[in-house]
Amino acid sequence: MKSVSLSQVVRAQSPYRLASPVQSWRELVALTLTLSAGLALLTVLLMMFDPLAPAAWIVIPVLLGGSLPLFAALPGQFDVVTRFDASHLLGTLDASLGDMGYRPAASASADAGAATRCYQRPAGLFHWKERTISLSVQQHAITVGGPLPALRQLKHRLAP
Repeated sequence: MKSVSLSQVVRAQSPYRLASPVQSWRELVALTLTLSAGLALLTVLLMMFDPLAPAAWIVIPVLLGGSLPLFAALPGQFDVVTRFDASHLLGTLDASLGDMGYRPAASASADAGAATRCYQRPAGLFHWKERTISLSVQQHAITVGGPLPALRQLKHRLAP
């Protein structure tokens, strides 16, 4: 892949969108229930482990650590630039995304020659909209957009 260059993975935040990755009431309720139950249980276990520790030394790190999964849903993007026609790389990207557990979305499978392709992972506990990876194909470049951790993993798979 000497004629292919990969750009850095950067955050891609829409100007009209708030910084929060939670985009619907359903996501907010699921996140609130999971964090409140899980973090409360973790706090109680840590306080049982060391009952003399100040509560703030346990509660604050638990809250900060519990908010880390929110950053996994933040959107990002990177570019794959080639000297030849970029559509020749789609097979490699399809295989790499398939190995990561992503499957073509319904709209992408209907039109294999589309300029934009979407891939989704099967839904888990949280149904983040950012679990979708999109490929925008131009003549000599492909822009890959999706959740930051998945893009970093994909870039690592594509790197020589």
